[in-house]
Amino acid sequence: MDIKKSEFEGLIKSLVFGFLTILIVSQALSQYIIQPLTYDGSLVRNGRYSFTLDAWETIGKNEQETIVGIGTSLTQYALSGNCIGKELHSSESSVYNLGVPGSLPYIEMMQTTVAIQKSPSLILLEVNPINLYPLEFASEDYIEMRIQLNSLYLESSGYGEWENLLRPQDVIHLDGVVTNRFGSESAYFNSALEEHLEVIITDKEKYPHWYLSTPSPKSVQWDEYLREPPLLPRYLDSLNDTELKVYENETIIQKLRALRYNPSADDNLNKIAIDYMVKQFSENDIPVVLVSYPIHPNAVLALQNEQFKEHNQTLQQLGSYHGVTVLNLIWDTYWSPLDFYDIEHLDVRGREKLCSVIAPVIDEILNAEI
Repeated sequence: MDIKKSEFEGLIKSLVFGFLTILIVSQALSQYIIQPLTYDGSLVRNGRYSFTLDAWETIGKNEQETIVGIGTSLTQYALSGNCIGKELHSSESSVYNLGVPGSLPYIEMMQTTVAIQKSPSLILLEVNPINLYPLEFASEDYIEMRIQLNSLYLESSGYGEWENLLRPQDVIHLDGVVTNRFGSESAYFNSALEEHLEVIITDKEKYPHWYLSTPSPKSVQWDEYLREPPLLPRYLDSLNDTELKVYENETIIQKLRALRYNPSADDNLNKIAIDYMVKQFSENDIPVVLVSYPIHPNAVLALQNEQFKEHNQTLQQLGSYHGVTVLNLIWDTYWSPLDFYDIEHLDVRGREKLCSVIAPVIDEILNAEI
């Protein structure tokens, strides 16, 4: 009997030791082999696809007031953290830009629990018409990639009610707290190992792309990158006069007919995800500004009657939550074609103009909280 008990205890110890070994090795594989290559653009096209949860770790350690922008590349191009920070009356404020190209509220909701834990002073949440179109029209490959990448960085404490909003076909790409714990590592390990071996064998130094790569969280460039994302050279400047006329009078009209510019009246998972985030932030007393970033003036003029009706109604509904402010900039007339990179992204000049518009709104909200 004692021998069987001893064997059983030995088995338990071996299982525990084996589990801890797998845990340590998996974390090491993720941290030193996989993660650097998701940041420098080797495994995925853009390093910003991976940086959100590490960014929140930095934000959480900042003892100043923290203002955080969440959204797509519209947010990435629109928010200058340095400019807004200088415009605010309080010199003890830091403004961070967490916009991710091609993103969806359905994906960005995965950061909600972590964001609440880090207690930002204010959230700037993007709510443009393109954020509200049905999820079934989004890229399935993109959704799979982003869920797996977020899983690489998501600790057990970062899970939350947002898991219940994931579709069954998407849950399988999420690392579980117990089951499928290292699914994301297994998805990227072989490719990451091949990349590292190629560098070793060829002895070639890698030079990450200046725009598509993201600095390591341990680098001196990291904090500045979170405040001031780089911009590509203005697309509209690459067009000659004839091409520009076609773009502004024909291409923009064609783009407005796309589904992403025609939000549906029906509830969909992107709308539900935005509602979930706003409700969670509201219930945890984190002020939220719902920002609808401007679009090219020619696009505004070309809109069909009530084309953005559902977008406006969504803002009205979300604005009813406690601590939520709506800032819809689409209809303001002070935007010029020169403020835009293309139909929907602001350029350097537009960034600066937005800075002077949004800073007073933030000041008013933060001063009211004192």
